[in-house]
Amino acid sequence: MTRFYLITRFCLLLLLVAIAFDFERPVNAQSLQLKDLPGWDRVEQASADAAKIPVARLSDFRWMPDALYFKKAGDTYFRIDFATGEMTKVAAADVPEAAPTAQGPKQGRRPSAQRARQREWVQSSDAKWKASFRDYNIVLESLDEKQKPVGEPIQVTTAGSEKHRYGTACWVYGEELDQNDAMWFSPDNRKLAFYEIDEGHMKTYFLTTRNTRLYTGLHKEQYPTAGEDNPHVSLHIFDLDSRKTVKVKVDGPIDQYIYNVRFSADGKQLLFHRTNRWQNELELMAADVATGDTTVVVAEKQDTWQENAPLMRFLEDGQTFIWETERSGWKQFQLRNLKGEKICDLTPEVAYPVQDIVLLDEEHGWLYYTAYSDDNPLNLHLHRTRLDGTGQQKLTSGDFTFSGFEIAPTHDKFTAQYETISSPPATGLWKMSETTSDKMAVLAAVPTEALKDAGFVPGELFSFKASDNKTDIYGTLYKPRDFDPNKKYPLLVDVYGGPHSVGVTNRFRAMQPYCELGFVIAKIGNRGTINRGKAFESANYLKLGLVDMDDQADGVKFLRKRDYIDGERVGISGHSYGGYMSALALLRYPNIFHVGVAGAPVTHWKNYDTIYTERYMRTPAENKAGYERGSCMAYADQLQGKLFILHGLVDDNVHPSNTWQLVKALQDAGKRFDLMVYPNSAHGFRYGSLKWDYFVRHLKPESADGQAEAEQN
Repeated sequence: MTRFYLITRFCLLLLLVAIAFDFERPVNAQSLQLKDLPGWDRVEQASADAAKIPVARLSDFRWMPDALYFKKAGDTYFRIDFATGEMTKVAAADVPEAAPTAQGPKQGRRPSAQRARQREWVQSSDAKWKASFRDYNIVLESLDEKQKPVGEPIQVTTAGSEKHRYGTACWVYGEELDQNDAMWFSPDNRKLAFYEIDEGHMKTYFLTTRNTRLYTGLHKEQYPTAGEDNPHVSLHIFDLDSRKTVKVKVDGPIDQYIYNVRFSADGKQLLFHRTNRWQNELELMAADVATGDTTVVVAEKQDTWQENAPLMRFLEDGQTFIWETERSGWKQFQLRNLKGEKICDLTPEVAYPVQDIVLLDEEHGWLYYTAYSDDNPLNLHLHRTRLDGTGQQKLTSGDFTFSGFEIAPTHDKFTAQYETISSPPATGLWKMSETTSDKMAVLAAVPTEALKDAGFVPGELFSFKASDNKTDIYGTLYKPRDFDPNKKYPLLVDVYGGPHSVGVTNRFRAMQPYCELGFVIAKIGNRGTINRGKAFESANYLKLGLVDMDDQADGVKFLRKRDYIDGERVGISGHSYGGYMSALALLRYPNIFHVGVAGAPVTHWKNYDTIYTERYMRTPAENKAGYERGSCMAYADQLQGKLFILHGLVDDNVHPSNTWQLVKALQDAGKRFDLMVYPNSAHGFRYGSLKWDYFVRHLKPESADGQAEAEQN
């Protein structure tokens, strides 16, 4: 063949490929910088204007018999007189001394722990001993006054190896059980508890590292995916005086979870949590430090899954504690002791969940706590009760969410911050008796003029019925500052939506700056998120990606009925579980979602770890239909819109194989999509410029500078 003929055929082939794949206009390299996006100047201006809104932060509260002193607006002190309600500025020199606060127990020094990892050493509280994880074993060293090792080290263990270690745990314990410690000194510093972990029977996951160098490296992890073998974990207690080690009689299945380890206040017991592989049964265990014998202190069980780390707050005696339970279907507090006895219910079994402890005052017999006790289930309110469960009071009221509480030592007054999505935080002072509470004064509020000067556009809290026709789903909606109800705007959904995450809140946000690119932006609190009771949280049990994704789609259906929302231009974006939801949205609901940006998505739950996945889905063998129905690959042939997938090659959390599986399924289905791989990035990486460029190009918001004109030309 002649050279001319070859060149002609090659050019013709390129032309045919371009026609077949409908190549888009090339992206200007500069547009990948946020500052060069059409309308980005308005985003920056909105952010700057929002930052100017003077949301006063109060601090340094000092309660006196006749007045309250507090710091406001930097270093300025104020005094409010209880009798007159008059508020005046005072000089710092005239502010009375604050009462001393109680000091917690001393803690030994310890290094920070990387995500999903355990600390490699811990120091005793008297700073005389240091325990280190070294060569897969534990070494104890005596320390001098300068905390330098002295004398011969004590080799606590000697049989450690790469896959059978002492004094550390593993990735899945760190990531899913927040177990960042693996060695613990007793309160008297004469005993050391520690983990033994055996991973020799487990499969290895390999990740390449140094992916941009001439030769790559290799990262190995014993990562247990759903249904695969778990690590075998046990506990031991080493006595520094006798130099002997006692093995804790944990009992139970070999692949169960042993975590949340700590000594009791008197050092006589080692406390830990034990839960089965389904994680629907939780036991608080106590081990005798001398013998290793164990007893069950509290046992909890759920039909779906049990909270793995219930709140546990000890009273001063070190034996009595406040315990969180969901036995009624709503999170409540009980008073219990280490003998295994329930003393009383501290909060009533009512149809709303408590949230957290604000103040425990044993001397005066009061417990203050927060609860989602309003008609609006997103509003958090302040309550109190006596420590015998009597004297229940709800102390705040109104359609607000409350936070930032300061309780007077005399228990007759308190301050709180209150806000909604559309009203900025204000701080008030309340007077209370054992039957009522009344607001005495407003200590700080945002001036109306400041909101007006900033061009504040109030956010909207909306609600709609879920597909069961009875559950209220809440969402938030933000609009551009130049919003025109007569125009059509593309809708963007910001999503995470995974179990154990907060859906939406009724908290103030001055504006959503990215709306200035020409979008209306929504967030939808789907079923499966927290703070709405056990039934709401468990609605997606055994069916991740179904009920939660249905709620996101139903939220868009609800919003697109509005004249100003263009139902043909809907985008969605998220990362990790949110990346999964974003990809799944375009695949399961191609007629509702048109553009998606999916960061580090889980694409099939068989790919993810045992502790997280089996808690909500059980194993693939036990729930085959649920796993397949929640798989992105099952819907690959339904893709119609623009899907952009991003993943890091050294992601040890959501492995890149998730993306490779989806890529292959889309390729097999003949679907076009966009892909960005970050060779040296782990689970977290920045891609804001790419995301917003993608949405601007494909959703074509009319108010983006020059966008409409560019499209016409």
